[in-house]
Amino acid sequence: MSDVVSYDLGLVDSVIAESQGRPGQRTFRIVARSRRGRATVWMEKEQLYQAGVSIKQFAAARPAVRNPAPFMTESAVGRPIDVDFKAGDMSLRHDAASDVFTLAASSVSDDDQAAAAQEGQNREEQAVEVLVSFSRAEADKLADAVLEVVASGRKPCPLCGAPLDPGGHFCVRKNGHHKQQA
Repeated sequence: MSDVVSYDLGLVDSVIAESQGRPGQRTFRIVARSRRGRATVWMEKEQLYQAGVSIKQFAAARPAVRNPAPFMTESAVGRPIDVDFKAGDMSLRHDAASDVFTLAASSVSDDDQAAAAQEGQNREEQAVEVLVSFSRAEADKLADAVLEVVASGRKPCPLCGAPLDPGGHFCVRKNGHHKQQA
């Protein structure tokens, strides 16, 4: 990805995970705000879940720092940031000196660009990357919020584990046998 516009929110004031819509038709996002601006990163449910689990595991695997150094952002601030995009690739890193975690989300992955080029599609949109940095305490809160948002959807079928739809559910574990009202 050579034409990537990168935005660094720096250390954020707030970062939240949320969903919109009814269970079964929800969309998911992470919204981060800092003095530099705002970023909204839309993603699939599985991406959000993996981000939450990764943050939890990453924080548990890295020891807390007793006297953290001040966190230094990677880039200078130009005009206020206001980005809104669907995530392609995401990564997580930890600055051991300041005990700050940084989530990097980009709008288009190299694989997506290669597939589009192979299909003869010309991508007019420019790839975007946003860096969202947060403290260990914010990492814990974000990971817990992510897992809560993901779990608040449709209840799973007690037999097969697939999500139950309000209109009915075909359960493979019933193997075609079910009670019908006469």
